[in-house]
Amino acid sequence: MKKENNKPEPPELPNRGTHSEIEYEAMKDPPNLGNTIDSLLKSPGHLLFEWQEGRGRAVAMNLVIIVAASYLLFGFILGLFSGGTQLWAAPTKLFLGITISALITLPSLYVFSCLGGLDMTIRKSAGLLLTGLALVGLVLLGLCPVAWIFSQSTDSIGFMGFLVLLFWITSLGFGIRLISRSARTFGSDHAGYLVLWAAIFVTVTLQMSTSLRPLIGPAEETLLPQEKRFFLGHWIKVLGED
Repeated sequence: MKKENNKPEPPELPNRGTHSEIEYEAMKDPPNLGNTIDSLLKSPGHLLFEWQEGRGRAVAMNLVIIVAASYLLFGFILGLFSGGTQLWAAPTKLFLGITISALITLPSLYVFSCLGGLDMTIRKSAGLLLTGLALVGLVLLGLCPVAWIFSQSTDSIGFMGFLVLLFWITSLGFGIRLISRSARTFGSDHAGYLVLWAAIFVTVTLQMSTSLRPLIGPAEETLLPQEKRFFLGHWIKVLGED
């Protein structure tokens, strides 16, 4: 006679989800500026939930404050490299450039998100983009001390430009990754559309930095460019002159 196996089965491990998903739920604390920063760094899905279904106005105001303060401060650090007019021109142009870039690429984010399978609206697209830009700003804010050290210890425009470009691409990586994770949480199965949008967004920001040049270097003679240039051609010319 076959002996019955009474060995208990091991319990199932809890499902912790995937790293590509975020927790889409309400904030447990009031949506003040400090809690918004904390949620942006640790649980950005809470901000997206509040934007769409909860206290959206308070969250939007806090995100706008984060974006404005972080980009203006980082631009001021860039202005310290040359001083003079650049102390106010560089932060103004940096904030203006990222604002224009966001407005230009918001429609394509909405279209590509819908093509990727999301039940997307313009409001939700704006929330995704604003949250991503706020995270980019916080990363730049964390890199401000490093940028300040080099702005005061080197006079090479080429090196400073390379350093700022490295900081910008790194910060954009965090922001775009947040937008991508949010899209997966909202039901997107086709990452290719968002990859295409990300490439467009990065290109627009790089071209905008050239269109509003100089961000680094003296600006007493020319506050805005006198001729049109593609950003790669501009970098090659600056490196040659430097």
